[in-house]
Amino acid sequence: MKVRDYADVVDRILSALGKSERLSVWHKTSSPSHPLYCLHYAAKVADAPTIYVSAGIHGNEPAGVECAVRLIEKIADATHQNFFRLPLKEFNWLISPCDNPYGYERDTRENAIGYDLNRMFGTPNRCPETAFISESLLQTQTYLKDTIQLALDLHEDTDSHGFYLWERRSSTCPPIGNAVVKQIEEICAINRESMIEDHRNENGVITLLDTVTTKGWTRGRYLAEEIQTRCLILETPTLLDLETRIEVHKAAIQASIKHTFTNYIKLI
Repeated sequence: MKVRDYADVVDRILSALGKSERLSVWHKTSSPSHPLYCLHYAAKVADAPTIYVSAGIHGNEPAGVECAVRLIEKIADATHQNFFRLPLKEFNWLISPCDNPYGYERDTRENAIGYDLNRMFGTPNRCPETAFISESLLQTQTYLKDTIQLALDLHEDTDSHGFYLWERRSSTCPPIGNAVVKQIEEICAINRESMIEDHRNENGVITLLDTVTTKGWTRGRYLAEEIQTRCLILETPTLLDLETRIEVHKAAIQASIKHTFTNYIKLI
């Protein structure tokens, strides 16, 4: 049974596209009922950093979807300059706002044929949703000749009492997870349990360095190993109300970008 209507998400995406010439559909599936979108925003400065934001791969995690759609709407708004104190239009964006429409409408983790899509990236072509994600990312590198410097995957946790994140990066890449958590703890409790999903949690940060296989082929692993970019997987606790969870995601996006691109932001 449907609890949400994905058509509302599509309508908002199409409305945003009509408001900005710099915002475009980079990749789209042809499904008539559940089209998948990956949108690209091109900054005026050609060598601006590129940020990838994704959400909704688990259909029962709606706060990330709403945050990603609001991000698209703010980018398209000619009168809006900042998104939670962030200079949006000084960056290139790749945004995939809802990668499991079937699950989103029915509030289920899995897709229509029962797959947890966030375990399918070892062979992404097995599912249309993961094939779409993989193609979007590979085309970005091939045709846009863009390197994604930061990837943010928006998730939620039904079992957690507080926010935490996974930081996938190479061992030579400076960590930013603790700085992000420090900003989040001003508005939300932090999950400080010593272990989460059999991984060591250090004050809200689970660090996965280089090649880590214990969680299987997630989008985060695909981004880190195949696309070779730092990826933060942001987890809000679903025990909080929806608007608070959206605000937590916004704050985490802002903090992640601030601490990744400190020198670039100083030049703006």
